Amino acid sequence: MEEIISTLKEFGMTEYEAKIYITLLSHQPSNGNTIAKLSGVPAPKVYGVLQKMKEHGLVFTVSGGDNGKKVRYSPLPYKDLLKSKKDTFMEHLDFLDQSLEEVSSRSDVEWSELFLIEGYSSSMEVVQTAITECESQVIISCWKREFDLLKEFLLKTHQRGVKVVTLIFDDEPEELPWNSFTHYKEGVALGRHRGELSIVVDDKKAILLQSLEESPHSVVSSHPVMVSTTRNYIRHDIYVNRMINDFEEPITEYYGKSLENLINDF
Repeated sequence: MEEIISTLKEFGMTEYEAKIYITLLSHQPSNGNTIAKLSGVPAPKVYGVLQKMKEHGLVFTVSGGDNGKKVRYSPLPYKDLLKSKKDTFMEHLDFLDQSLEEVSSRSDVEWSELFLIEGYSSSMEVVQTAITECESQVIISCWKREFDLLKEFLLKTHQRGVKVVTLIFDDEPEELPWNSFTHYKEGVALGRHRGELSIVVDDKKAILLQSLEESPHSVVSSHPVMVSTTRNYIRHDIYVNRMINDFEEPITEYYGKSLENLINDF
């Protein structure tokens, strides 16, 4: 009973009104004295509450007995009450939907998310969710450890028709149904990517993970500058590694086996 009263209060009734309404549903019609006894509402308060409920259409008076002079009360049928509340709620919901859309469209500030996620597991869950929710394209560079955790998510996303591109730092080429590249594996060229994962989803969100054991964390952003910079970073890494793969001998002869004559300049 307390839960019903509490719910009716959520719909706008006072506690006394809710108690009287429930009483009348099970004992109708009833006079003021009977309502006071059954509902627990103090007798001096009953008639004032009934008058307000009558004004709001929640109760009706019924005359009978004592030559029609004895006034009794009946409640608004509960189905009518619920329909009324539902109609009012939907009207308010439609009003807010239109009004808040209009208010939000006036904003001159283009909001973009930027936040830090602490912990390796939490960071990987965010990456997995981003891949799962992707609609058009995923481009990612990462180590095999992270790729193994993401492979099934990438496969399912690819099967949905989403374009997938991967660069794996330390993995040997494997048969994948999308364009996948590997990184040059000599010395400093690979070492500078230690603990790194970069991903861009739908050209709308960038996630940068640093999985160093002492403080694994990731940064997530939807800011256009962050997204385009990360996307270009991955793309250029792929470009460079494709050129090294295609022309390894003259490149390493000129820059050194570990590309030290190039990398050590800056």
